[in-house]
Amino acid sequence: MNLRTLLIAVTLLTTCLFSAVKVRQALQPPVAAEVSVSDRVEQNDRPATANANKSATTSAQLLQTKTCIRCNLSGIDLSGMDLSRANFRQANLARSNLSQTKLINATLRGAQLSAASLKAANLQGADLGQANLSGANLSQAQLLNISLSQANLKDATLKQAELRDANLRNASVEHAQMQNASLYGAILINANLKNADLSGADLRYANLKDADLNGTNLSNARLDWAIMPDGTSYQGTVPY
Repeated sequence: MNLRTLLIAVTLLTTCLFSAVKVRQALQPPVAAEVSVSDRVEQNDRPATANANKSATTSAQLLQTKTCIRCNLSGIDLSGMDLSRANFRQANLARSNLSQTKLINATLRGAQLSAASLKAANLQGADLGQANLSGANLSQAQLLNISLSQANLKDATLKQAELRDANLRNASVEHAQMQNASLYGAILINANLKNADLSGADLRYANLKDADLNGTNLSNARLDWAIMPDGTSYQGTVPY
């Protein structure tokens, strides 16, 4: 076999091998499809991770800025955080967990706090005027000198809560559970206390002028020097 014949044979063999590779590649499923499936799996996992990161970021941001006006924070867990002097005016905090949270001198005026947990929270000096706290749990909460004027506390639980010198003027406290709560010197002028349970509560020096006490449970409550709905004192002239 001469050199020319050998070169022709090698060329033909190379061409055949190249064609065979092309045919095999054409018959195999595209690799891109496998990558696409993998991408879809990763994308399905992303929303949960994104939501977790968002929740963490929200809590971190609130702790830093302490401001969230008219924003939606329903169901958020802010328990145990120090949010003193925070501004949550008209924010939606329904069903949120604020147990043992510090909200000293915070602004929550007009906020939505229905069914929220504020158990043992410290809201001393806070402004919750016109806030919706229906069905909320404020048991053992520190509410000293708080403003709850025109607030909705219907069906709320305030057992053993500290409401000394609190302002509940024109508030709706219907069916609220306030057993053994301290309302010493509290302002309850024109408040709706129908069917509320105030048994064992401390109402000394409280102002209940024009308050609705129909069906209110005042058994074992202390009413020394309190101003009653008709404007008279429970025990003579009011020295307070």
